[in-house]
Amino acid sequence: MTTTYTAIAERSGKWWAVELPDVPGGFTQGRNLKEAAEMAREAVALLLNLPEEEIEIDLQPKLPKDTTAALADFQARRLQREEAEESERTAQVAAAQALTGAGLSVRDAGAVLGISHQRVAQLAPSSEARTAHTKPKSASRAADALAGVAKAKASPASKEKKAYGTKTKGRTRQNA
Repeated sequence: MTTTYTAIAERSGKWWAVELPDVPGGFTQGRNLKEAAEMAREAVALLLNLPEEEIEIDLQPKLPKDTTAALADFQARRLQREEAEESERTAQVAAAQALTGAGLSVRDAGAVLGISHQRVAQLAPSSEARTAHTKPKSASRAADALAGVAKAKASPASKEKKAYGTKTKGRTRQNA
């Protein structure tokens, strides 16, 4: 059974001074936060006569006031990025399932989405039964979009062409 102890670290010159409020006489120091946490764990073990394996340290650094706004902004932006990534993953799954459900092969769906056919097979597992050579239904809108990709790959100048609105020799090319 582990017990968690709070350690408050405050910068003091080149060191972090660590106070252990839950442990009488609990003070230590470390050159960096990792070392400060290790030293706090060791101090708790020595002062309370406990094995170090049973001790967890919740190290809370006291930061300068002028850094808290920048840190809060960073944390908020990180959270936004994580939420955007989750939203993108959800949309990617829906798109892969929609494309393969419309009859596209996993390879063709991968070409449209800009991901590997293996990833499409992971995102839309029911599509794994389709072979990579299955042709899309002609009535599908996605099939029409893929026609341009197929033409580009079949033409001798395909090394110069790229799919979907990428630059080719100084001008934007839309494959359709």
